[in-house]
Amino acid sequence: MQVGCQTLPYSEYPFQRALEGIKRAGYEHLCFGIKHAGEALFAPEMTDDDARALTSQAREAGLNPMMLMGGCGDVAEAAGEAKFRRTLEIAAAMGLQYVLTWGPWEYKEWPDVKLEPEVWQQAADAWIDAMARIAPQAADAGLTIVLKPHTGVTAFGSRMKSALERIGSEAVRGCYDAGNVAFYEGLDPAEDVKDCAELVAALCIKDHSGPRANPVFPPIGEGDVDHPKMLKTLAAAGFDGPLMVERFEGSCVKAEMSAELIDERARAARVYLEKTIARL
Repeated sequence: MQVGCQTLPYSEYPFQRALEGIKRAGYEHLCFGIKHAGEALFAPEMTDDDARALTSQAREAGLNPMMLMGGCGDVAEAAGEAKFRRTLEIAAAMGLQYVLTWGPWEYKEWPDVKLEPEVWQQAADAWIDAMARIAPQAADAGLTIVLKPHTGVTAFGSRMKSALERIGSEAVRGCYDAGNVAFYEGLDPAEDVKDCAELVAALCIKDHSGPRANPVFPPIGEGDVDHPKMLKTLAAAGFDGPLMVERFEGSCVKAEMSAELIDERARAARVYLEKTIARL
């Protein structure tokens, strides 16, 4: 297993500061986030050379870029599919291994009002069909698309398994996110992951405290998620992929966190995960 960090915790700061902080926190592996200091990191119109320059920056900082966050819940629409296909081209040009994404939003009004069942089923089916069309491009490029729970078609273990089986490609796998499963679904991730463990290729790491819809994501290891139990289940299923730390602000307001505090919590998350893995 490779313990890494997303640049997402540093989204309020410039990209270069994110790289410096992640390296300072002792990480080797990296997942690119979406925005830094209000500017998009990736855009469909960027050139391959522009994309490769980001990879070069990361490597010059002493990091191994593995993944980018390329969320696109609207791939069922022509423009959305074209955008995501361009994201795959960018990831391939950068020499990455994984592209992280998620499906369409399931709610009319969060957290209590879902879309009508027939409306939701139509959207879910269209999205799964689109991912099945896109999967061969990822396979040809040597990429793995990893889908995370964010309500919707991959909201929890059994639903994720069903979606991945319907897509039917080795190039599309799960990226289990315990924090999201706890927050959005109110489920115990250490139990829920059993339903999809054999299809998980990567992890987004965040903790969660309290009941469903409680927006508290504490420092890793200080919340309700049983990471050791979850990782033991995944290890038994053969999981050997990246664990990318995503957030850990807890009671802090993210926009008000100093870069140094983010560094400190990122380091603590790495140490916790490395110790947990060593005990497996």
